[in-house]
Amino acid sequence: MGSVITKETILQDNVYLKKLSGLEPVDDYDPFWNKLLSFSLKFDDEDEDTRNALESALDDHLQCLMYNTQTTGNFAAFIRLFLRRATELKASEQCENKIYLWQTSNALLILRYIARFLTQRMTEKEFVRIFAKNRESEENESSSTSSSSDEDADEDEESSNKQENGNYNNNEQTKEPSIVFQNTAEEFTYELVSILINISVNDTTLAIHVEAVRCLLTLLSSQLYNESIVNTSIVFRFFIDGACAQHAAGLTKTLLLNYLIHNSEYHMTVQKPQESIVFGLASSMWSMVQMATGLDSAEEEKKPPLTLGNLSILLLLNLSCHQPLNASNPFKETLALFQNAQEVSTLPTQVVSFKIDYNGLYERLCATAGQEPPMLLLYMLLQANSGFRNYVLSRINLENLVVPVLRILHDGVATSNNSHHVYLALIVALILSEDDIFCKIIHETPIKDLGWLDSDFSVREISLGGLTALVFIRAIQKNALKTKDRYLHTNCLAALANMSAFFKNLAPIVCQRLISLLDLLTKRHAKMVDHMRVSSQNDVAGGQPINFHDDITALEEGIRTLLEIINSALCGGLRHNTHLIYNLLYHRALFDAYVQHPMFQDLLVNIAAVISHFSSKVIHVPAGDGVTMLQIIEKEANVWPTDKLAKFPELKFRYVEDEYTVDFFVPYVWRLSVQHSGIHFETSRIKIFNAQSIA
Repeated sequence: MGSVITKETILQDNVYLKKLSGLEPVDDYDPFWNKLLSFSLKFDDEDEDTRNALESALDDHLQCLMYNTQTTGNFAAFIRLFLRRATELKASEQCENKIYLWQTSNALLILRYIARFLTQRMTEKEFVRIFAKNRESEENESSSTSSSSDEDADEDEESSNKQENGNYNNNEQTKEPSIVFQNTAEEFTYELVSILINISVNDTTLAIHVEAVRCLLTLLSSQLYNESIVNTSIVFRFFIDGACAQHAAGLTKTLLLNYLIHNSEYHMTVQKPQESIVFGLASSMWSMVQMATGLDSAEEEKKPPLTLGNLSILLLLNLSCHQPLNASNPFKETLALFQNAQEVSTLPTQVVSFKIDYNGLYERLCATAGQEPPMLLLYMLLQANSGFRNYVLSRINLENLVVPVLRILHDGVATSNNSHHVYLALIVALILSEDDIFCKIIHETPIKDLGWLDSDFSVREISLGGLTALVFIRAIQKNALKTKDRYLHTNCLAALANMSAFFKNLAPIVCQRLISLLDLLTKRHAKMVDHMRVSSQNDVAGGQPINFHDDITALEEGIRTLLEIINSALCGGLRHNTHLIYNLLYHRALFDAYVQHPMFQDLLVNIAAVISHFSSKVIHVPAGDGVTMLQIIEKEANVWPTDKLAKFPELKFRYVEDEYTVDFFVPYVWRLSVQHSGIHFETSRIKIFNAQSIA
């Protein structure tokens, strides 16, 4: 047979797949497995018809396997085979046994397809049970009781064979006896983690690492098929307080290093080593398997490339965002405590963690902040890891991180796409704005690459602080006119308020937009009040007037915050904000509307004083002579004593992660996994989020 499959009958009639999924038990020492694992992948990614036909044909075999393995134990035999091979993997990598490594990656690929199919159709408890030879033995394993089942005997024999082989490293030999696995599924999961930590990544092992990560994602994927958050997941418990938990620091470090280092695009074609012997039927039967993964080609062009680094971040996010019942998450804790490899830290820590190069991580995050998984990782690090947050805030090239974050917010609001990505960009900016040094530095950092801004912003150069303020003001304005998202509105205002005391040399466009935003909210407020009055007058017996109270309250809060921001800017840097003073004078009539409003009266004292003083100095300047006005304002601002301004409490808003963030992050992380892992989860079966939008 040839090596390229073009018809589904090749899979349907394949003798090896039939034997694996059939009614005949296959011993895990049977030569059959070598034949099954000796295949190469070669296919046309663009041929969607072939891909669909292949998946349909493959599913027939997997359907048979799902039912027959309950009695044959062939899936359990496959797992035992893999566990035995895993003990020899390190030695095979060191001696460059390419055939062995090639077959191991093929084994992981097949196991991933089987696991994907089964997790979509079985409960997690049923899925874990079939890792053993029969149901009875798995039940005994799960309850951690001793058993004389056939599975235990097989595992004892396997352990003996491992000792006889001696083909695995000494560390594994000393550690294995101390580990007590709840069941075979946990042992398999543990071996996948061990592979990622202990096997180096190179050309011959890259496929093994990619498939190990994908296998782990697939094992964890039962959450996809539940409408609510599952905090009692069996597989997740392996990582929370099971055998895998002891490697939380090692696995977290490995996954982060993969993200930093291994970013070459992974092509899903696995070629056989030149010196290997490929069995004809086995070669052809799997040569098109990988076509069952991914979305259509139009979707692929929009997504970041499939790399080991990107896959590793997806796994790390899944492990870190999960919240177990009545237990802490060691991966979330470890992510919050790792330190800079380039520094000697004095930060106290009671949890075993690790060190990594902060600069490499920072640069990588800067380069990939436009992608969703890295943005979520950035958020988690800034929110939880104080050491890394302080490192970021001390950078002299902050624009490399801030500008990509602002672009996400800018572009998302422009399309009214208030997605998770936009919200994360907003929260990242809010967290950064909490730091006073950050707020000072960004107003001293010039930005020239502004081609991505709206065409109505005729800006050639602006400070990073001015750009940040401009993007937030624009977001609030567009939100007020279109989506009316109160969360976006409130957090944008909070970030602006944090920055306001440090406003310095704001560009004219920023000051214009700030006052225009105040004018917009004022007009909308007046309109809402009129609507409420008319609605109340037109209320008829038995009817209910439209409730405008919430909208009016939100607008009043927004107006007050903007007036507080202006006050803060005047008190904190009057002499550095001449364009702001100019705009206050130009729009002085706007502030008359607030004088009699009880919610705003206290905030008009300073603004009225500034308008009164500077108006008296420019009263003789001819109308339209803006240059002369600005010169006079600048001169007066340098000599007018700001102690005449009333003092208000410092504006400072802080982001606090609430206890229900798991309801936000878990569905989001799984959406990212479906979109970016290259694993073809059946969207029609997904319940944790609306998968039809990405189908």
